[in-house]
Amino acid sequence: MDIALIVLSAIGTAVFAISGALLGLRKGMDIVGISFVATVTGIGGGTIRDVLLGALPVAWVRQPTDIAICLACAFIVGALNRPLLGNRMTWLLYADAAGLALFAVLGAAKAEAAGAHPLVSILFGAMSASFGGIIRDIICGERPILFAKEIYISAALLGGGVFVVLSDFFAFQPAAIAGVLAALTLRLLAMRYEWSLPFPRYREPLS
Repeated sequence: MDIALIVLSAIGTAVFAISGALLGLRKGMDIVGISFVATVTGIGGGTIRDVLLGALPVAWVRQPTDIAICLACAFIVGALNRPLLGNRMTWLLYADAAGLALFAVLGAAKAEAAGAHPLVSILFGAMSASFGGIIRDIICGERPILFAKEIYISAALLGGGVFVVLSDFFAFQPAAIAGVLAALTLRLLAMRYEWSLPFPRYREPLS
């Protein structure tokens, strides 16, 4: 399970870093700016998760592998020319969806391993999956997608929930794969068909 968690973490960090680098590139940043946004996006959610779980110092302080992954992704994205990138926003959304799914399961798995209640583990997964993207969007002056109508956090909750439930019956790998696929499928379908949950409107009380 430890090796699987390391692999899951590395892939999740990479795709989130790519989403950050793509947004930085879209905003016209130089390579330093792109690298910064990629790094805070890649490690943001995991850092907050580990701090709350008491896993200190956080992993990238002791072993900066995640930092290296983020910087490598930033330089790769920065080196690609416009024809190769195509529609940057499309690639950004896909990378973000993949990062969301991976970190939803990773966060839930780490919280569960730390002895958290199943419901808390699911919430930790959703938090890990969303905080990196929120930090990225705020730094780049974008409205965080979490605050829009789109199905986003719900996909992370689904992925973490599927993993937590299945982990009681199956080994880590099949439970993790099922959780990632559940979150990724819901997010991609929501993007494709513009699904959203009911969005209540605030009404001023009658005087």
